[in-house]
Amino acid sequence: MPNRVMISRDSKPIPCEECGLPSLHVARLIAGDGSLLGQTMVCTACRRHRSEAEAAIAVP
Repeated sequence: MPNRVMISRDSKPIPCEECGLPSLHVARLIAGDGSLLGQTMVCTACRRHRSEAEAAIAVP
């Protein structure tokens, strides 16, 4: 299983500094084996934030 970003269903979004939309969440970076790699902020509206998050989980 590949690495992935997981946003909790009960996570309350806050306004993003980039796009201004209330779509910034704390997300967990999960390894393919299920272990926690770390946490990051992910804006579900910004393409820039999505690409940074994807790059972060691509690093083993």
